[in-house]
Amino acid sequence: VRGGDMTMNLPVLIVGAGAAGTVLALELIRRDIPFRLVDRLPGPSNRSRAVTIHARTIEIFEAIDPELAQRFLHRGYHCPGYVMRYVDEQGQRSVVKPGLDLRHLESAYPLLLLHGQDETEQTLRNYLLEKFGFSPEWGVSCETVSNEDGGVVAELLHADGTKEIVECRYLIACDGARSSIRTQLGLAQEGSDYAETVLQNLDVELHGVDDSEYWANYCMGHGHFLMVVPMPGGYYRLLMSQPADKADADATPHHVFGDIIDQHFDGVTFGETRWHSRWGSMIRLANTYRSGNVFLAGDAAHVHSTAGGQGMNCCMQDAFNLGWKLAMVVRSDAGDALLDTYGHERRPVGEQVIQAASGIHELFMTGRNAGPKKLREMVQSGVMDALVHKVSGLGYACKPSAEEPDCLPLEGERMPDLLLASGESFYTLLRGDYLHLVAATRSGALSAPFSAFLQEAQGNWPFVRVVEITDAPDFLLGEHGEDCLWLVRPDTWLAGRSCSPEMAWVRKWFIRFALT
Repeated sequence: VRGGDMTMNLPVLIVGAGAAGTVLALELIRRDIPFRLVDRLPGPSNRSRAVTIHARTIEIFEAIDPELAQRFLHRGYHCPGYVMRYVDEQGQRSVVKPGLDLRHLESAYPLLLLHGQDETEQTLRNYLLEKFGFSPEWGVSCETVSNEDGGVVAELLHADGTKEIVECRYLIACDGARSSIRTQLGLAQEGSDYAETVLQNLDVELHGVDDSEYWANYCMGHGHFLMVVPMPGGYYRLLMSQPADKADADATPHHVFGDIIDQHFDGVTFGETRWHSRWGSMIRLANTYRSGNVFLAGDAAHVHSTAGGQGMNCCMQDAFNLGWKLAMVVRSDAGDALLDTYGHERRPVGEQVIQAASGIHELFMTGRNAGPKKLREMVQSGVMDALVHKVSGLGYACKPSAEEPDCLPLEGERMPDLLLASGESFYTLLRGDYLHLVAATRSGALSAPFSAFLQEAQGNWPFVRVVEITDAPDFLLGEHGEDCLWLVRPDTWLAGRSCSPEMAWVRKWFIRFALT
C-alpha cells in the first residue's frame, strides 16, 4: 500500500537485501512468517567483494536445505587452506605448505569455499525465487524509523518518488556499514582505524599460476602482504596490504600487484581486469544490537578487517541466529525475552570475530617481517590450527553473560557435527523448525526416567522434536559413558546438556523465555 498517509501492518520489515537480509528472509519464509525485504539499490550488486564461505556457513546452508548447500558446493572452488610464501630482502623465497590447513576441521565441510559475494547473494536469491516465488523489492529506501507503541513505524521511499508508511512489529536493519537506521536511532559504535595501512583488491585474470589444488596464497615480504586466490570464472582475487607511506595512489594496479607477484612466482602474466578497489580498513562494533523493536544485523552492527574473510560469513550467521527467534515470538511460541538473547549472543561473537580478524591483520598484513622460521614455528605449535578453528566459524561461542540467571552447562556452544555409528552426519537428525531434545544411550534402550520425560515433552511442547539415539558415539554420552540429554536449538547451538534423569533444567530454560 503506497501513499504518504497509508499504513500496513506487517510482522517483520527487513531493510537491506544483501547476504544478511537474504538469509534472514529465508529463515522467515520457510517458517511462514510474513515479511518484506527492501533495498535502496536499483538492483543486485555485481561486485565480487567477499570471496570466502567458511565451514560454519555451509552448515547453515545445509540446515536450511541440503540442496542449498549443494548448490554452493557445486559452484565454488574447494580450497584446502593457505600456502605461506615469504621472500626476504635478498630475494630468497620460502614456502610453508600448509600454512593454514582446513582439512582437519571437525565439520562435514573441512574446507574454504571460494565464491564471490555477488554470486553468493544471487544463489540465495535464486533459491528464494525458485522455492518460494519471492524476490526483494529493489529501489526502496528507508527514510525514517521510529519505535512506537510496541512496534516500529518506517517511511519508505520508492524509486518512482512515492512514499509509503509501514507499521511493522519488528524492523531488522541489514543496511550495511553506513547504516542510516543505526544513525537515526543514535546507536553508538566503538571503533578504530588501521590508518597506517592501505588495502587494495584486484579481480584479474592471471596466467601461469599453478592452482590445480585450489590452494590460496599468503605472500609476505618486507613492506608488503599479498593474497592470491583462484576464483570460479577464470580469474583471481588479489588482496594487497601496504604501509600507507609506501602506497602510491597514482600507480596502476597491474604495476603495483605485478611487482609483488614477480617476487613470489615465476612467469605469471596479467589478463583482463574485472574490478579494482582501494580502501582503508576500520573496526566498528555497535554498543547494542537492539533499540526497542529495531535490530541491527550484519555490517550495520559490526565491521572489521577483511583478514580471514569472516565479514560476510558473520553477517549471515547473525541472520541465522535471529530468524528462528523472530519466528517463535511472532507465532507466540515464545516471549519477547528470547529476542534479547540475539544481541547478548551475537555481540560477543562480533567481538571474537574482530579479535580474530585483527590478529590475522597484525600477523600477516602489518607484521610482514614475521619470516618463514616464525611461520613454521606457529604451524608446529598449533597456533595456526586454533586460528583456523576460529575463522571457520566453528570456534565461536555465544555464552550467556554471568549476570543471566539459570545458565546451563555448555549453553551457547555450537553442537558438534560428527559421524554417528550409522555413518550419517549428526546434523541430519537436527533439520527442521524445531528445538531438538536428543536423548543418547549406548545400552540400546533409554532408562525409564528419560523415556517418561521424552513422552511428556512430546505431549506438551509441539515445537520440540525428540530424537533418540540408542547406539550413541562417545561425544553424545556423559563423561563415564552414561545416558545424556541434549537440548539443541534450531540454529544447532546448545541450550544445555544433562546426564541426570532430573530434567528441571529443561523446564527452566523454557520458563526463562516464556516458551509455551
